[in-house]
Amino acid sequence: MASASNAARIFALACRRAPRVHPLPPVQQISRQSLAAQRAFSTSSARWTDEKTKKEGAEESEGELPQQLELKTMNKAFAETATPEGLRQLDELAKTNGYNTIDEFLTAKLRQTPGWASEDRALEEELLKDDIGEKPNKSSFWFDEEDPETNTEEHDEFDEDDITSMAHGKLEEVREMRHYARLAAWEMPLLSKFAKPFVPPKENEVLRWRYTTYMGESHPAERKVVVQFAPDDLKLTPVQTAKLKKLVGPRYNPETELVKISCESYEHQAQNKRYLTGLVDDLIAAAKDPKDTFEDVPLDLRHHRIKEKPRFPKEWRMTKERRLELDEQRKAAAIADMERAESGLLVDGKQAIDSYLMQKLIEEQEKQKVAEMVPAPKAGKGAAPARARR
Repeated sequence: MASASNAARIFALACRRAPRVHPLPPVQQISRQSLAAQRAFSTSSARWTDEKTKKEGAEESEGELPQQLELKTMNKAFAETATPEGLRQLDELAKTNGYNTIDEFLTAKLRQTPGWASEDRALEEELLKDDIGEKPNKSSFWFDEEDPETNTEEHDEFDEDDITSMAHGKLEEVREMRHYARLAAWEMPLLSKFAKPFVPPKENEVLRWRYTTYMGESHPAERKVVVQFAPDDLKLTPVQTAKLKKLVGPRYNPETELVKISCESYEHQAQNKRYLTGLVDDLIAAAKDPKDTFEDVPLDLRHHRIKEKPRFPKEWRMTKERRLELDEQRKAAAIADMERAESGLLVDGKQAIDSYLMQKLIEEQEKQKVAEMVPAPKAGKGAAPARARR
């Protein structure tokens, strides 16, 4: 059975090249029958091409007047109103004339019709393009693989009536900042209604949970959940507490005496929290198992390196005794300086430097006077220059 889209397209081409009214042979009798049967599928009527043709057609017969059909409208109307029974009837009429389907009959009819040239092929390509749609440009910036029917040519046209992409990015940044500013000004104060006073954890609340959030943004690290607890708070015996520390291994911190375990294997935080809860229960159950207490196994702390922080020595700390001792030493030094100054044994550093500089200046002046008193000998015309002695 012929398809509605192919039959409509070929039928529209046949109508475009409809010949003038003349006696039809028996083979072409199917054309009139098919047109009569397809009249229910057509919603557009024939019309005159223009007024000039209408005036000229008055002199000719009615069957010789050229007509212009709305082929796209006919094609659409035929495809919408076609039914399987109607297409089956057209196929049966085509079989009586030696064709299997109505598509084969119309195709053969178009090939036999004179004037089947580039215009008809162009029309067929245009109708086929309307059925399939325009081919998107994959190299375009607006092409989307998830939506291949995107019209990329329309977006690629730039009529100098828009701002640049950089300006669009800046505008989007300003919009985001203003959005968060409105949230901070109008919605954040409303959260004070849900504020609760801080209540310290009870004795049975020994697990400390930590979650990660990115304020509504999706992030792979958001699923991570961390639990911390102190083995001494689990109300275990010393042997069981030591066994628990050995079971957790490198997750035990000897400085803070806390056990830290994290999980991000599952997609949601609730799943990771449930896994950690079961893991802590299993560790406590294993620590309480009396079959093996691990007393012969030493606690391995090589995973944690304790960094020694430099501290101020106690010997250098200022005490009252040290302060009195320093005061006595300073007083004794001052008395000794006074005695040296009276006996002339105390050296004045400033005076020593000034005297040295004055002596240096006097020596330079004497050397300059000696150089002025002894002038250099003048060389004669015939005298050869003195050779330098080695």
